[in-house]
Amino acid sequence: MSAYILRRVFLFVPTAIGVSIFIFAMLHIIPGDRATQILLGGRDRSIVATEEDFQRVREQLGLNGSWPQQYARWAGDFFRGDFGTSWANSRPVLDRMLPRIAMSFELGLLAVVIGLVIAIPGGVIAAVRQDTKMDYVLRFVSMLFESMPGFWVAILVIVGLLWAFDWIPPIEYKQFWVDPWANVVALFFPALAVGARSSAGMLRMTRSSVLEVLREDYIRTADAKGLRRPTVLFVHVLRNALLPVTTLAGFEVVALLGGVVVTEQVFNLPGVGKLFVQAVAARDYPVIQAIVMFSAGVVLAANLLVDVMYAWLDPRIRYR
Repeated sequence: MSAYILRRVFLFVPTAIGVSIFIFAMLHIIPGDRATQILLGGRDRSIVATEEDFQRVREQLGLNGSWPQQYARWAGDFFRGDFGTSWANSRPVLDRMLPRIAMSFELGLLAVVIGLVIAIPGGVIAAVRQDTKMDYVLRFVSMLFESMPGFWVAILVIVGLLWAFDWIPPIEYKQFWVDPWANVVALFFPALAVGARSSAGMLRMTRSSVLEVLREDYIRTADAKGLRRPTVLFVHVLRNALLPVTTLAGFEVVALLGGVVVTEQVFNLPGVGKLFVQAVAARDYPVIQAIVMFSAGVVLAANLLVDVMYAWLDPRIRYR
């Protein structure tokens, strides 16, 4: 098992390189030149910028040379921990990202927990109460949330709080170590919006998996031996039923990243998602590349965690 995990970790490197090449190419084929924007954007048209001015600015931005040379220079700095300088405010990219990563990580972790707390018990209840009113309600609500875009769910949460309690979540974010209660209040409802939507697919998958396992012979044998129903469900059924749910949860991480971007905008949270939107609007390539590479690392780590969970849930799985 340890050898398998080590091989998967080694696969991070070529995957990360492939992602970095793709992102670098996509950003640099977009029409427009940052040097032209700096020299000609908003300046007096009577003043003519010389070719030397363009070369000087491109050299300062690292845009001189061919694309392979630019990529090699950027990748070398990136893997040494130098993410470059933001074009928008001339600050180091890492300084802009680090405070926001902590907030986005907290929001994403809370959303995952909320999604699992909704999906797994809800899926088990829907399976045990198959074809009852409870089953139909849970399936309808899950399909309803899955069909709605993330920004709409976030808006519904705000409107629902305003209508029911005449209150909306605070727009000022507080770090946990500064004010724990204000931090939880500011993040719980955005996490609820993201987690509720991501739980929809997992709930229906949990229901299907539990129904399939409940029909197995060893479950009928456990019932015939007189084992208590909760013991059968949580010891024998749920552990085997969670295998496909674990796979789906890994895919939900990718959707979760997109949901966080939208939710941070709606709730005005200073996270990586909001920084990404600002960087795209300003065509701040160093920040965009750093955030996309960070997101790729999160997805790779989630995939590795799914593989480890597979081996833990089903001891029959052997990796060679």
